[in-house]
Amino acid sequence: MPEPEQNPGLSQARVVAYQHPELDGVLLCREHGENWDGPIPLTAGDLPHGGFCGWGPPDDMHVCGRALPAKKPSR
Repeated sequence: MPEPEQNPGLSQARVVAYQHPELDGVLLCREHGENWDGPIPLTAGDLPHGGFCGWGPPDDMHVCGRALPAKKPSR
């Protein structure tokens, strides 16, 4: 996965997901990532192939699984 934009002034409108700060490759949708400290904001450009939200209780088999938008291909 490419390095996410490390811009603290990143417009919330452009944020499509968050990267977990400690668990490599774990992505969170806006609903599950924006209300706690630490997640790294990502834009669709940071996710060329999209992804899925991995939020879920550690002792439960249920995860959010919401699809995260991918970067739109150039024409």
